[in-house]
Amino acid sequence: MWSTTTLVWDALVSAATGDLDHLQQLVSATPPLRSCQYDYTSPLQLAVRSGHGEIVDWLVEQGALDPDARTHPFLDPLVTYAEDRGELAIAERLRAALKEPGRAHAWGDTGAIQRGRSDEARALETLIDRGAHDEVRTLLNAHPALAKDPDAYWGEGLLSVPANNGDHDMLALLMSYGATVPLESKWGARYYFKHTATAAWLLERGMSPEHRNWRQFRLLHDVAFTGEVDKAALLLQWGAQIDAIDDDYASTPLGYAAHWGREDMVAFLLERGANPNAAGAPWATPLAWAQRKGHGAIVERLRGAEAG
Repeated sequence: MWSTTTLVWDALVSAATGDLDHLQQLVSATPPLRSCQYDYTSPLQLAVRSGHGEIVDWLVEQGALDPDARTHPFLDPLVTYAEDRGELAIAERLRAALKEPGRAHAWGDTGAIQRGRSDEARALETLIDRGAHDEVRTLLNAHPALAKDPDAYWGEGLLSVPANNGDHDMLALLMSYGATVPLESKWGARYYFKHTATAAWLLERGMSPEHRNWRQFRLLHDVAFTGEVDKAALLLQWGAQIDAIDDDYASTPLGYAAHWGREDMVAFLLERGANPNAAGAPWATPLAWAQRKGHGAIVERLRGAEAG
């Protein structure tokens, strides 16, 4: 059963903001909204994130709890997601529900999006996939507006696939017709920052070092999480905010590096002036992450930075 993107977003916002009455109205009219997703994020996850226990309980009663649900891209179970935020009562109720027969349901990925695409738009993506430069040029000469199509490649941007392929000639061709890297995409680091040389090429041609997803998770957060110091250095060279805080984990890039035990990245970011105390919540400081995840060497390094 399909629902509109507007309804999905409405359900997600209701869960995140604690509007149980409106969420109940939405689910009553369109039951699949109880387990809807956008970018692998469900109403239940957002209710957990915001500490709305009443909504969590109601969604679990509606069958929204998936035992295999994981946050993305970090693959934390919802119980861990709650515990990390200090929502221990919610974590315990989720843990109990998972043990009860019939309370949890394996929904899988319910976030498939059907986008209305013209024949020409689909043809352009096929030609780009094939690396057919001459045919791409011919099609764009006939339909130049396609170069600025906001829905290209699932909304990731027309340049996403050639960037992923490291095809600078295709990138240059598309950009000559007005294609740009959007400020926001769901998986930007997997496309635009897959290859360091391509990332540098794009930054030189106008890509924002503050590229982020809808959770305000920036490229610097992503490369801090993966431990890619060379890419972090590139982003800082182009002016990325070293202490930017995302919405989902309320953390700076240093916090992500501490969370995932990236000692070299922690050392690099501290050397470049990262604030060891910056966070959007007390549970999300770099030191709190390192302590909770058991990264002793990083704990000592952060304590040294705080003392300094």
